[in-house]
Amino acid sequence: MESSNEKMTDKRKVLGKNNEETRSYFTWNLEMERVLADVLRDQRNLGNKGDGGWKRSALNAAAAVLSTSFNVNVTSDNVKNRIKLWRSWYGIVSDILGQSGFDWDGTKHMITVENENAWNEYCTSHKSAKPFRYKVLQNWDDIVDLCAKDRATGHGAETAMDADEAMSRETNEVNGW
Repeated sequence: MESSNEKMTDKRKVLGKNNEETRSYFTWNLEMERVLADVLRDQRNLGNKGDGGWKRSALNAAAAVLSTSFNVNVTSDNVKNRIKLWRSWYGIVSDILGQSGFDWDGTKHMITVENENAWNEYCTSHKSAKPFRYKVLQNWDDIVDLCAKDRATGHGAETAMDADEAMSRETNEVNGW
């Protein structure tokens, strides 16, 4: 019988031409994602997340905790790629939930759709949304907590005209006009 650690670290190898290994995949489970989210929150509180994203020290700390906690080899690249995936999911699901007729079911941890035709129509112009119709995201709250502030919404954004007007006002105030 396989141990639970062996199951969660299933690494599949992709072979390129000449049967050379080109890539391996790290398999995550919900427990690992929850530990990752907790470590990232701690790292954020320590100031290891800036406007440009997570600092290398945060990624390394998360990899070390996961490796020790689950007795697997987790690299900072594994952590970075998982965060990248979460950010992608956050963007797609947030866009969906911003549309009329689509809601979040916190009990089922998935998107609910009032009208299947509206969903199909939305998916014709938003191809990346389709896989999320029945996708369960048990850790959606963690994803929102860690990714929401990373996404530009346009709220508070300044246009070139706004910037020009603000600079003109500042210049006029300095010159006494």
